[in-house]
Amino acid sequence: MTRAYDIAYLDDAMTSLGAMLDYAVNTCGEDLSLFYARFLGSGIANSFSRANPKYLAGMSGIELATLVAARTGEALPEKDALIDIGSPEYWTGWTLAYLSWYLNIDFGTMQSRGLTIQSLRERYTVLHEADLSKAIQFAIKRLGKISGGELLKRARKNARLTQQQLSDITGIPITVIRSYEQNQRSLKNAETENVLNICRVLGCRIDDIRTYS
Repeated sequence: MTRAYDIAYLDDAMTSLGAMLDYAVNTCGEDLSLFYARFLGSGIANSFSRANPKYLAGMSGIELATLVAARTGEALPEKDALIDIGSPEYWTGWTLAYLSWYLNIDFGTMQSRGLTIQSLRERYTVLHEADLSKAIQFAIKRLGKISGGELLKRARKNARLTQQQLSDITGIPITVIRSYEQNQRSLKNAETENVLNICRVLGCRIDDIRTYS
């Protein structure tokens, strides 16, 4: 799967988002859900999805929290703080950044589809010492089954190709590509040659688009 940004930025993105929530909630006394809503409305969340390096790696969590507050009309009090990387809020932000990257779903879409900030925070006790694969399983369950067709469509759009362009490059009829994306044909049962051609062009793995078909 082609993801929004290179894995080289991932650790910084996870650290920054975790620190942002820890600082806002545990140092400044903000409500977790309300501050996350401010994050979504500030435009900064979208900058993560657009792979803007300024926000992925160029700002600390405290700087992000301060900017979110400034952009949404109510400044945070200026307080010195040591970020608690063991706090539930830090883990929640850290994990959300990973899930957004891994599933290639922006923060707002995750929130609207059921993976809310509070639902993940409530799983802290169960998941914070577990492998991230457990958080992925929880996220997929909350989001609903992600079809192979949907994953294919996202990968194609991330590659900035139309269905016709993908058809032209792979030699697969556009009607077949359309039927894959609309889940009228299962990618799990598709001709291996077709799947290999698609994955080669889009830079994704076979398992990425067949897992949820």
